[in-house]
Amino acid sequence: MAIEIDPSGGSSSGSSYKAQPRIQAAYSPGEKPHNIDLEKACLAGVIRSGDNFIEVQDEISASDFFYPAHQFIFETIVQLNFQSTPVDLNTIVDYLKNNAKLKRVGGPEYVADVAATPSSSLHTIEYAKKLKDLSWRRTMIENLERCSSLALATGATNEIAAEIEKNIFGATQEKKQKRMARLGQLLDGAITEYEKRSESGGKDENAVMTGLKDLDDTLSGLRPGQLVVLAARPGMGKTSLAANIMYDIACHQNKPVLFFSLEMTQEELVDRIISFAANIDQSKLRSGRLTQEDFQELFYAADDCKEAPLYIDDRSVCSPYDVLAQARRLISELSLQNPDTRLGLIVVDYIQIMKSGGRQESRTLEVAAITGGLKAIAKELKVPVLALSQLNREGAKRPGESKKPQLSDLRDSGAIEADADAVLFIHREQGEHTDSRAPSEAEIIVAKQRSGPTRNVKVTWLGHLTRFTDYISQEHAPSNYPGGSANSNFKEP
Repeated sequence: MAIEIDPSGGSSSGSSYKAQPRIQAAYSPGEKPHNIDLEKACLAGVIRSGDNFIEVQDEISASDFFYPAHQFIFETIVQLNFQSTPVDLNTIVDYLKNNAKLKRVGGPEYVADVAATPSSSLHTIEYAKKLKDLSWRRTMIENLERCSSLALATGATNEIAAEIEKNIFGATQEKKQKRMARLGQLLDGAITEYEKRSESGGKDENAVMTGLKDLDDTLSGLRPGQLVVLAARPGMGKTSLAANIMYDIACHQNKPVLFFSLEMTQEELVDRIISFAANIDQSKLRSGRLTQEDFQELFYAADDCKEAPLYIDDRSVCSPYDVLAQARRLISELSLQNPDTRLGLIVVDYIQIMKSGGRQESRTLEVAAITGGLKAIAKELKVPVLALSQLNREGAKRPGESKKPQLSDLRDSGAIEADADAVLFIHREQGEHTDSRAPSEAEIIVAKQRSGPTRNVKVTWLGHLTRFTDYISQEHAPSNYPGGSANSNFKEP
C-alpha cells in the first residue's frame, strides 16, 4: 500500500498520511494473465470453420497465445491457409509431424483434444479479441519488469531513462488492428469532405493556416497527420518563422499549439513573440530602453496573447517518446475543458538535437528513427507536426542561384526527406554589407509536397521584429526601423 507523505514533515501517526485506495487484482502477483481454455476454444473455432480465419488473423498472431503448444498450432493453421491446404485435424497433425513439432505440442492426442474443445465458430472473433487483450497485459508486465532491471543497470542515467521511457510506451500502446477498406466504403466520407470544403471556399476545417497567404495557398494549410519539415541555414529565421506560425494559430485561429524548444528557453521565445505581436524592436526589449508608448503596446499585446492556447516545453533533451507523452497529456487536459477541442499543431525545434530514445548504430539511423517517430505521432494523434531542421554546409559553397537550399542539403539523413509530407526551405540573400535586421526579401521554398505543387513563395523579413510577413514591395517597405533605410536589402525589379 502506497503512503502519501506530508511535505511539512508530520509524524507517521498523524492524519497527514493518506492511504491510497487498494487496487483490486484480477491476477496474483507474478502471474502472467492468460486463459488456456479460451485459447483452445479460439483454435477449435478456426479448425471447425476456416471462413472466419482472415478476421481472426487480423486480430491476433501466434505470439498472442500464452501456451507454446497453441502458438505452434496457430502457426500451422497460418501456413496451411497460405498453401491453400484444407485445415482439419489430419492436415494439422501431418504438418506438425513433418516439421518435427508434433511431440512439442503433446502429440496427436493433444491436437485432437484442442479440436474437440466446445466452441462456436460464430464467437471465434470475440475469443481472439479477448486473447489479444490478455497478450497486451503480458506485454505491459514484461516491459515494466525490463524497466526495473534497466534502472539497476550500469551506464549513463539519462540514456537509461530514455530506454525506460521507450519501454513504458511500448507497454502502454494498444496493438493496432490491420486496416483495410474497400474503395466504396471510403467514398461517402470523401464526398462529404469535398462538400464541406466547397461550402467553406476550399478551406479544410481540420487544417491550420500559417498566416502567410501565398504559403497557405500553396500548402492549403498544415493538415492532420502531416510531417512538415522547415529547414534553413543558421541565421535565416527558421525559429522565427515557426514562432510566427504558432502565434497566428494560437492567437488568431484559437487552436492549441505545443512547442518543443530544445535550443531556446521559454523566456527567449516569449521575447520573440511579444516583439512582433507588439511591433517593438527586440533590442529595445533586451536593453530596457522602452518608452511609455512601447509599454502601452506591450500591455495590449500581452492582453491579446494571455489566453492564447500556446504551450512551451523547453527541455534540453527530447525524444519522439517525450513528444508523444506531452502531447497526449495536453490532449487529455484540453478534452476535460472541452471535449471538442483538438490540438492544432506540434512544433519541434529542431531535429538534429533530438534523441531517438534508443541506441542506434549511427547518427544517420538515429535521425531516421526520430523522423519516423515524428511522422508516426502525426498519424496517430491526427495532428500536423512541424519539425525544424538544419542544412549541411555544402550548399553554401555553390555559386549564384545554386546556393538556394535543395533537398540534398538536408543534414544527417535522407530519411528526413523520405518521411516528410512537405519540406520547406527559407532563403535570404546575405551579402557582406547586408543589414540582417532591416526589412528584406525572402523566399520560402516549397521543395517537396506530396499532395500539392512545389514553388517559391516570396515573403518579407522584418529582422528587427524577427517576423515574416506577406510580401511587401520595395516602395512600401518600412524605413523607420532602427538603423535606417531598407532599400538596399531589396532586389531591383
